[in-house]
Amino acid sequence: MRPFARSSLALILLAVSFGNCFSQTRVNDFFDRLLAVPSGIQVLQTSSHNKTGQNGDASWPQYVDKNGEEVIFDVAGPGCIKQMWGTAFDPAGIMSFYFDEDTAPLYQCNTLDFYNGKAHFYPGLEPLVSYERRGKWGGLPFAGNSFLPIPFDKHLKIIIKGASVFYHIIYETYNGSINTRGKAVTTVTPEPGLLKKVMQNLNNLHPDYPGVKTIVYEMSDPLRAGTSVPLFRDSLGAGIIREMVIEGDGSEDFFRQTFIRMRWDSAVRYQVMAPIGIFFGSANRPDTMRSLAVEVTPLPEGHARMVCRFPMPWFRSAEINLLNRSVKSFAPVKITLLVQKDTAQDQAGIAKTYFTTMYHAGETVYGHDWLLYEGTGSGWYVGTVQSMMKQHYCEGNEHFYIDGAISPQINGTGSEDYYLACFWPNNDFDTPFGCVVGDIKNEGGGLEENAYEVPSCYSRFHLEAPIPFYSGLVAKIQHGGFSNIISQYRSLSYVYLNAESRLTQTDYIDVGDSGSESMHQYQSNQSKITNGLSLKPEGDFSESSISENGRYHTGGTITFRVAVNPENRGVRLRRLLDQKVGVQKAEVFVDGQAAGTWYWGCGNEYLRAYEQDFDIPQDLTRGRSTLRIRLVVDGNFSDLNYTVFTFTEAMD
Repeated sequence: MRPFARSSLALILLAVSFGNCFSQTRVNDFFDRLLAVPSGIQVLQTSSHNKTGQNGDASWPQYVDKNGEEVIFDVAGPGCIKQMWGTAFDPAGIMSFYFDEDTAPLYQCNTLDFYNGKAHFYPGLEPLVSYERRGKWGGLPFAGNSFLPIPFDKHLKIIIKGASVFYHIIYETYNGSINTRGKAVTTVTPEPGLLKKVMQNLNNLHPDYPGVKTIVYEMSDPLRAGTSVPLFRDSLGAGIIREMVIEGDGSEDFFRQTFIRMRWDSAVRYQVMAPIGIFFGSANRPDTMRSLAVEVTPLPEGHARMVCRFPMPWFRSAEINLLNRSVKSFAPVKITLLVQKDTAQDQAGIAKTYFTTMYHAGETVYGHDWLLYEGTGSGWYVGTVQSMMKQHYCEGNEHFYIDGAISPQINGTGSEDYYLACFWPNNDFDTPFGCVVGDIKNEGGGLEENAYEVPSCYSRFHLEAPIPFYSGLVAKIQHGGFSNIISQYRSLSYVYLNAESRLTQTDYIDVGDSGSESMHQYQSNQSKITNGLSLKPEGDFSESSISENGRYHTGGTITFRVAVNPENRGVRLRRLLDQKVGVQKAEVFVDGQAAGTWYWGCGNEYLRAYEQDFDIPQDLTRGRSTLRIRLVVDGNFSDLNYTVFTFTEAMD
């Protein structure tokens, strides 16, 4: 196999030597950026999801190339792969990594060797990859997971020789406003050395912040039925809770019926209100659970210890209390907080985010995906805990719609796959970024049909790649293969939220409409117009059709002019494209200056409508009220419409 002799991946190995110098496992780097609104970054996913919208998510590559090989990743940079998952691997499968404009792979390895840590560019990095039994159905219920950051400057394509079967890949792209355009990305997210130490020391994680004070409150009386008890209050200026430890009752009723509530800066409603068990990642009872974000440990005499490391900032006041919604009284509670006061987050002009959650419980609705989260504003989606029971629920794909897109930019292959497992029912496991609590098959007497009656508990923490949104997010997950079963669900989503949207629509071009094209000086010299297209999108609305005109291009140039707010902090172009066209590429120029490559490395002849975003950094847009966009098309390209958004100033 060919080693990495150069390129941005070689820089990963250099970073490892520096990462090993940490004297303790710091968690700061995974959390600090969540305290400010995102800027200049998208988080997206490719996967083997069934392109017809039905169940059966195996062996659906992004496309098959001219050599008959399956392409599972084909993305223009700058960017970085943050996580790769797969199962049911072809034992003879070979992964080939093509960087930038290389015509030969810079690296190749057997797929199983990649996840087993046997690929020779992994020495010392084995904790970042795994190949473990995480399911019970079928002959080889092993899931492969990689958290090795794989940065790329201009382009990365991954080809599988052999069957691709099941996979998903989560990656970040950067628009240049965070000083990554034109060079390899090595400093945007935690380096491999820190990731390695977190993987190895999951039972010994320590926050490391200056000026942290320990605050302890211990109840002297039981937590009585129907009462609310304050655990923490502060009204003396800004602060951040860096770690929260609660010791209390270890009963199932306490975990399900006692709610933890949090209110920041005298908000009208609690930003956090959820059963204490699901909040700490063990939804049904105090089973041992270890992740980077939360953990639970059963204690002697029917007690339990719960830990949360999500930072919780406030700027004027903070309030945390417990509400006992049961008819029982519970043992007294002790809370220990690590609090950092008078932080830099209190400075004027810092865009605030608040730690929030959304709790949802009830029966699934036939034909509608289960809602994990829905909200407007800007911020980060950072995690999900979910409990499910009744009927076979673990075929459902996650669907995350970012900033109002018609198709999900996060579109997976199955509920258990989203949670880094495979082939339900799943065995108990702990990792920094995903866990399964308990073993429902064993608890059901060893029979799969009984396992449906045992409430499961899954968690996924997106701390290796928090999902940014700028105007809003809708996160859903199917129940059953296409939301066609009736089950009992409970879920909790963790979000860092600023109530202000950072995206404002400023223009729209209806391609194929003569009036709209004339108004925007739209011209193309190598295209044909299409009338009356009826296309369906992927995701929850795949049975709905979109009627559009548009154009197909086979090279040439496209030019148009769009209106933007001159006080912008960057501009987003959203293009409705036809996925039937397949791979689409154009170089983007803004008022004559190169802005990057607009590339779509996928194809779908069934559900064809897709909206893709291209973000332009503010150094090319600020101070201008109109922009002249020129696209130099390389090969095939489709455009049905363009929606233009202006990024606004992040508000204090």
